[in-house]
Amino acid sequence: MYLCDFYLAVIRQYYTMYNFMKKGAFMLLVACLAMGMASCSDDDPDYSNVTPPTVAVTHSISGRVTGINGEGLSATVSMNGTSAATKADGTFVFENVKAGTYTLKAEADGKESKETSVTVSDGDSNNPVWNVALSNKGTAINVEPDGSASGVVTSETLKGNEDGEIEMTLTAPAGAVEAGTQIIVTPIYSTDEVEQAAVRSAVTKAVGSTLLIGTRVSSSNASAELQESVTLEYDVDPKMAETITAQKYVNGTWVDAEYTVEGGKVTVVADQFASYSLWCNATISSSRTSEAVSFSPDSWDNLYGSGDVAVASSSYSYKIGTDISSSGTNKITAYLIEIVARAAGAGVTEATGTYPINVTLPVGTAMSISGQQEVTTLTASALGRNVSGRQYGTVSVITRSWNRQHTGGTN
Repeated sequence: MYLCDFYLAVIRQYYTMYNFMKKGAFMLLVACLAMGMASCSDDDPDYSNVTPPTVAVTHSISGRVTGINGEGLSATVSMNGTSAATKADGTFVFENVKAGTYTLKAEADGKESKETSVTVSDGDSNNPVWNVALSNKGTAINVEPDGSASGVVTSETLKGNEDGEIEMTLTAPAGAVEAGTQIIVTPIYSTDEVEQAAVRSAVTKAVGSTLLIGTRVSSSNASAELQESVTLEYDVDPKMAETITAQKYVNGTWVDAEYTVEGGKVTVVADQFASYSLWCNATISSSRTSEAVSFSPDSWDNLYGSGDVAVASSSYSYKIGTDISSSGTNKITAYLIEIVARAAGAGVTEATGTYPINVTLPVGTAMSISGQQEVTTLTASALGRNVSGRQYGTVSVITRSWNRQHTGGTN
């Protein structure tokens, strides 16, 4: 009996000590956790509302220089005192361009130069694209001792669209030109080549509204004048020839020129060294959309990272030029293809650009980049036929940054 009581007392004492030790260990654990939480609260930064970085807005001007055939040229493009050489495919780029208006000029050996004005808008990043086609320099026709001359010049076309060629024959009678000189015959593919800053008057669009082809007639002797009229005979599809009107550029204005039409022959009387043009009744309509530009990489996520992330740049792909989907099935269609190409640019190519970012993403922030490129669809129509082309233009770039609370901004 006494032995049983002894054992029961020992067991009670053991459980009392066990419970005390268990409670002590639990309290020690609680104290350690409390100290650890206090330590974290005092030393670790709060990443819940970090201010995300802002990317500085930058602009560029790029483009491509081609021949009338649509193939890239080795050329030099100048812009307000600076210049850039084209790559093998004819593309060029001016980086870090400030907002403003710039004059660009493209030059290549054996080609007529061209100028344009490009405006870079302030605010969002916009990157204009200039696609320019340079034509061959004029053909020199030797003047005979009696002052007569004759020669044939054929217009250039897009590669594979030779049906769009127009042959022009110049004939000068005896005594028309000073012996020993040359007559320079240069095809004209755009009125901009003639007018430059001049504006075509309303009367010039009364009948024919679209340039089919033109010719600049000049002399190797800058002071020479025609003593007799010469003729310019154009070989044109008979149906298109019926819609033709002819004009000449005099004192900054297109005025009516003397001409005749017989079948597919349009003959213009050139009574002075000047530019002459054939206008047809083709019309050009346009509509504008945009398409997404792909970037690589296009996003950076450091919301729950372990350290700062440096972001230098992102590369992107875009298009330069005009993609003409139609092919010449007859001369009318071939002419329309040339009209679209002259208005919007010859050929299309893929280009790669680099957008500078140069920011550091702290822990608790993220960023993305995206863009759009303007696309203008031009459609030339005449005599029941249509030709369309997609002209690729200005690229707009947008960057966006945010934090864990999804607050931030764009450039």
